[in-house]
Amino acid sequence: MSVLTVREHGTIAIGDAFVCDGRKSITADQADALHRISRRLKAAGLKGDIFTHANRTTLKARQFVGVLQIGGDAIEVVPKIDRLDERQARINLFRMLARTRQLDVHEADLTRLAAQNLSILEIFIRLFCDKLFAEVHRGLVSRYERHRDNLPALRGRLLTGLQATLNALHPERFQCEYDEFTVDTPINRVLKATVRRLRRITQHGDNARRLAELDFTLDGVRNVPADALEWHRLHFDRANRRYAPLVEMARMILQNRSQDVTSGSLEGFGLVFDMNELFEQYIGAVARATFAPDWQVMLQGPQRYLLQDSATGTEAFQAKPDITGLLDGNPTWIIDTKWKLLDTQDHNHGVGQADVYQMLGYARRYGVKDIVLVYPHHDAIPATPGVQRTFLIQSESRERRLGADFSYLHVATVDLADLDGVPRQLEAMQLSRLAS
Repeated sequence: MSVLTVREHGTIAIGDAFVCDGRKSITADQADALHRISRRLKAAGLKGDIFTHANRTTLKARQFVGVLQIGGDAIEVVPKIDRLDERQARINLFRMLARTRQLDVHEADLTRLAAQNLSILEIFIRLFCDKLFAEVHRGLVSRYERHRDNLPALRGRLLTGLQATLNALHPERFQCEYDEFTVDTPINRVLKATVRRLRRITQHGDNARRLAELDFTLDGVRNVPADALEWHRLHFDRANRRYAPLVEMARMILQNRSQDVTSGSLEGFGLVFDMNELFEQYIGAVARATFAPDWQVMLQGPQRYLLQDSATGTEAFQAKPDITGLLDGNPTWIIDTKWKLLDTQDHNHGVGQADVYQMLGYARRYGVKDIVLVYPHHDAIPATPGVQRTFLIQSESRERRLGADFSYLHVATVDLADLDGVPRQLEAMQLSRLAS
């Protein structure tokens, strides 16, 4: 399989052939297939098109990273993080996913796999295989499953009602309900469905071999179609909690916008992540770990309404801050993440007016002293990561005239090329003490 790798916001030509080196290009049929895959993923919840047309013969990647596989070729979009090459960008992407999705991925494994120049998809498959092999060697999860069946011999409890109605003409058979200790559990059925799905997707020989071995190991587990899996029956306890990271990886393949699609004559698959969402989730996860126990850190909340209809009392325009720090249950500071580059040539640093209006609404509704807009750091910013600008929020309220505390909007950056340093960078912002 040929893999065409492009950076986030990079371009791909539409030409006569699939070219992954030099002037990167795909065919018109592949461009149409990409459009169909993108449309299917949008229907599944993806917020926007993966590629847009820069012009009639050029596609431009947006903020979605991952792999789109079309037939025997694949297009990989890696995050655009300054100072990182494609290999290191893949590593940091997986480190962010591990932090936000509890994937239990180790740095040494990522470095080893990235050094083999595997794509994001093949790295994901290898990690899944390695972890499933490790758990299989410890023993598949087994448990007693309740079954109902019409058997030639009595087993367990006789279902007298069903026996009388269904076996009236066949007294030699028994409607039974019984418990059986089996590996055919909901968790194992999810894992087997994932193995079967990945066997159809992988183009890497070693991954294909590993998946075939795992499929054989799961021979005692029923083959259930992905859309018939009983996700609601997945319950984790002390005995099977070690499988939770594997099930999360399976969910990302089977549920989380990652689908097999048929695009005309080309088979396609997408494993795609929205960097807007991932950046927000990652900063939230790091903030939650960094600021505990001083603050309770809440993600996507607390939800409050900005307006109320004066006639009916109906509330409108719900606010959901990305990250909120609470002290004794009261909001103290709010962080809102923006996955875009600050413009150092602009006198406002390129902060959007709509973003400012949103932050003013938060400051007013939640009564917090500090609102922080957090952007990814990049090389054009001369200062070190951290707070770049601080703006006093203007007010003519009676409370302000009487000398109440001021509110501030801070513009800050974090350096995703140095993920180990992100907690330290957040701590340095000091949040509610920023303007003290």
